Amino acid sequence: LTDIVATRKLSLLDNQEKEIVVLIGKPQRQPDSSDYYCPFQVVGLGDEKVRQATGIDAVQALQLALKMIWAYLYRLNEDSGGRLKWVGDETGDLGFHSSDSKS
Repeated sequence: LTDIVATRKLSLLDNQEKEIVVLIGKPQRQPDSSDYYCPFQVVGLGDEKVRQATGIDAVQALQLALKMIWAYLYRLNEDSGGRLKWVGDETGDLGFHSSDSKS
């Protein structure tokens, strides 16, 4: 993952605290279309694959990447027994849960 524009550090509370890092790349135009993609990666938990969200412009690609990150972290948190934490949040949404995606 190159051109990282934002990071967030999370903690996995286990016998020892383990650092998990979310990396968000710069939205870029798809090479073969007018759409954009925004790459992201979660390091320290899960498969650490670089994933991407695609949108009609850079802003939509970024917005969709944030939603995909939330969904991926939600699953990882469930798989880890709810032990994934972010220092800036008390409600368990890990800081990626937008008000319009709560249901």
